[in-house]
Amino acid sequence: MNILSNEYAEAFTITLAPGQVLPPHNGGARAIYALSDYTIRFTQQGQTTEQSWTVGQAHFHGAGEHSMENTGATEARFLVVARTAQALAPNANTTTPHGAGSGPMTQLVDNEDVTVAEVRLPAGAELPRHRGLARVVYSLNDYTISYASNDAAAESKSFTTGQAHWHDADEHTIVNTGSTEARFLIVQFKR
Repeated sequence: MNILSNEYAEAFTITLAPGQVLPPHNGGARAIYALSDYTIRFTQQGQTTEQSWTVGQAHFHGAGEHSMENTGATEARFLVVARTAQALAPNANTTTPHGAGSGPMTQLVDNEDVTVAEVRLPAGAELPRHRGLARVVYSLNDYTISYASNDAAAESKSFTTGQAHWHDADEHTIVNTGSTEARFLIVQFKR
């Protein structure tokens, strides 16, 4: 199911029943985030691997033709965030992003293409002003935050599980103004 599509990125979820095959198709460079526990057989460029993933794990695949088969006993559900060929705005990603792995951010993937981090921001907590690269944000639960950036004044925003949205590179502050923890995935593009 496609949940975001713009000139820079596409985000969609895939669900495969046990034994279901996704036939060979072309895919761009992409980050994958496990939404369920599953085992998959993946074939790309003539190489086949089989691996089990658990909820919350992420990995990255380069562009190319690939296919996959759910070889496990459970439904495979995962998020795919892929970059398009459209160049990002000039100088959009020349600054290192806020240090994932510190505070409420856990870094899951960091390579020359992307940084993927999961954020768990308790009710009332704040992420102080920091730099964010061009990015897709995916909601892992329902939450309400106040978001202020160098381009816009503070604004209250509510998100529901499974929503995705795009942010251009900016400096911003996030405050969890809701009554629940705000959990979201950030896929920041470096190029």
